[in-house]
Amino acid sequence: MVILLLVSFVMLIIASALRPCRPEISQFELDRRTANGDQDMRLHVLRANLQDDVYALRHILIGLGLVLVTCFAVLSYGWTWGAMLAVAAAIAYPRLSSFGVVRSLSDKFYRKYETAILQLANNMQPLTKLLRVNTADQQVRSISSRAEVAHIIDSETDGILSRHEQSMMRSMLSFDGKKVKDYMTPRSVMNAIGVNELVGPLVMDDLYKTGHSHFPVLDGDIDHIVGILHIHTLMTIHDKDSKTVKEMMEPRVFYIHEDQALEHALSACIKHRRHLLVVINSYRETVGVITIEDAVEQLIGRKIVDEFVDHDDLRAVAERNPNKNNLPKNHRDV
Repeated sequence: MVILLLVSFVMLIIASALRPCRPEISQFELDRRTANGDQDMRLHVLRANLQDDVYALRHILIGLGLVLVTCFAVLSYGWTWGAMLAVAAAIAYPRLSSFGVVRSLSDKFYRKYETAILQLANNMQPLTKLLRVNTADQQVRSISSRAEVAHIIDSETDGILSRHEQSMMRSMLSFDGKKVKDYMTPRSVMNAIGVNELVGPLVMDDLYKTGHSHFPVLDGDIDHIVGILHIHTLMTIHDKDSKTVKEMMEPRVFYIHEDQALEHALSACIKHRRHLLVVINSYRETVGVITIEDAVEQLIGRKIVDEFVDHDDLRAVAERNPNKNNLPKNHRDV
């Protein structure tokens, strides 16, 4: 009988020391991954769905342990000494179960048999639902993915964030995955100027009308860019002066590959103090240009400057092919 008393007391300590594993990811992320067919989510789903039942099962085991300790103590030592021993055990077990060694052994036991314990809790739901403790409100909310952060932003309805702030946060979350080629100004609608052109009143007027402030300078064709002309440098020209673009341009040209991240383009503009980068492909052919405004607009989710007066989206203009590139009368796409 004494052995049964000791076994019951050990069971009481282990049950008290048990710390069921909490779900490692949030309910939103569980639902998202399960919907995407992630087979590894089964254990996490069980943890989330049965967490309160496991805690209820733990309370049942603690109660059963106390009853058994009391019964075996009375049977072994009589009512007086047995009752005193049971009271002492009830006072001592919380302290004993908090020892690091006991907790470590209890955690190992739980992890080893977690699946079986979860199954037991599931089978005992008719009983455990009467003793459930709602642990959801006791957990610190954890965020497991960008998609969840976006969901939280989109579902915010208390007026904490303005529409602009929501848009900015969504743009920041998606900024890391954006590519230069998706937000550049394509070569078909680029405004450029020849290196040997004379900068006179007519040329200056044409440049001002574009609404741009920086222009690639071409040496022969668009795949040979030799400089960048800044519109503000033209302010220094007097009416009687006659200078070529080559004399007025900035000779340093910075190139970026079309597959680079937009984040890299923004960093390069800031690091090298460049307003405009020339976008090239793997054959070093010019495919477009990208400005610091293009990158910042995607970062904050709103337009900074409408550089193109008649069209806000130069990519949309390029798709309409205003210059009729490669469109002879008898053309055929294959």
